[in-house]
Amino acid sequence: MDILEGSIAVRGRGKNKRKWIPVEDDELIKALVDVSLDPRWRSDGSFKNGYTSVLEAHLAEKLPDSKISATPHIESRLRYFKTKYSALEQMLNKSGFTWDPTKKMIQCEKQQYETHCKNNPDAKGLYGVSFPYYDELSMVYSKDMAIGEGAEDMTDAVQNLEEELVRVNANDEEDGEDMTSVETPRRSVDSTSSSSKKRKKEWKGKKTSSSDPLLDVFNEVSGDLKVATMSIGKMAQAMDREASNQEKARDEDPQQKLREKAINEVRRLEFTGSKVIKAAGVFVRMPDQMGMLFALPERLRREYIVDMLRDEAARRERKRSK
Repeated sequence: MDILEGSIAVRGRGKNKRKWIPVEDDELIKALVDVSLDPRWRSDGSFKNGYTSVLEAHLAEKLPDSKISATPHIESRLRYFKTKYSALEQMLNKSGFTWDPTKKMIQCEKQQYETHCKNNPDAKGLYGVSFPYYDELSMVYSKDMAIGEGAEDMTDAVQNLEEELVRVNANDEEDGEDMTSVETPRRSVDSTSSSSKKRKKEWKGKKTSSSDPLLDVFNEVSGDLKVATMSIGKMAQAMDREASNQEKARDEDPQQKLREKAINEVRRLEFTGSKVIKAAGVFVRMPDQMGMLFALPERLRREYIVDMLRDEAARRERKRSK
């Protein structure tokens, strides 16, 4: 398929819609990974204003006839990829969902997937369909997802506790109504009486804001959890500052500078995002590979990286087969 096929922007109503073709997606994701590694355009896990213009310039250079613009084309496409990546991450954090790195798709029972999609519509269209950019998007968005999920989990915890306390309170009221209309065995009456005395003893001398002590507990715990959520937010900020300090320390580390130089060299040799990630993993595990890379003449470096990645793939295969 030639670049122009399928790359037609719809005019008139819905003019912002655009059908992307694989070669365009490939170049967009490759450029996104490169920009995400560039401190001029990304710091503290967030992209800086104008980074989509850099992506637009890259696509204009690689695909001059595509006429892809930052707004709305690139922004819309990145929203789509981030939404689908987030949906995959959400599924993979649940039991029964796994990732097939060979087929680049989610693995699970179809019934389980359909049930999940009822409450998570963003996951639709991912069953039995390859998502080839998962590794690259993980490199770009994994930190954002982790922070977002942590905040969401705390909010959900507060909400779930509130719902549970309301449900328990409603059940207590129903039990009270049943005991007034139905003759209860003596043992149950004694148990209820003992429980009632225990509750009165626990709350004796305490000032309550309502006639229902359980409701007061609910309000108190809810408030404590909200304070805890704010505290966790401050802790996250402190952790970000600490990470920033560690990053500055790494910048002064000769080994870190060598790693960055090696990764830039791999990118210069025009390897794709996933291969850059795998090469970086090898460099961390076997630092001598970086020294050997730069010891070779430039014309032999690409072949050296290809052999290194092949050996790494064989090593992982042997590890899986054990």
